[in-house]
Amino acid sequence: MDQIITFRSARFQPTPGELDDQSDEYINGGIFGRELSDYLVAELEKVGVDVTFRCAEDWGWYHQIKHDEPYKLGFGCQNYEGEDHLIQFIPKSSYVRRWFKKYHALPKIVLLKDQIMDILNRADDIDNIKIEEA
Repeated sequence: MDQIITFRSARFQPTPGELDDQSDEYINGGIFGRELSDYLVAELEKVGVDVTFRCAEDWGWYHQIKHDEPYKLGFGCQNYEGEDHLIQFIPKSSYVRRWFKKYHALPKIVLLKDQIMDILNRADDIDNIKIEEA
């Protein structure tokens, strides 16, 4: 169960720090996602989702979500090929094992994915939204 959301939008552009290889926000040449990250965090907070941590990674922006199980729940976002963007989810499997116990992560992943899909579908300047198997 490794799904990604892809979509197209000219709304999310690279920030100056993402283009400056001397900046802490620089990811990799041509990779950005700060504006998309800011947007998703603000919109998720409106529906009660607590993003407890986020940072730039070499592939885009990583986010952790507060929840009541002992595994990481989150998502990553980035651009690819100009105005195309993608969102991926963590964990990538439908269950997680921790300390001899199996946690079913799928319901929380599906809820987070649905919340993000609702956010994207409400925006007038986002189109070509798809859920794809990674």
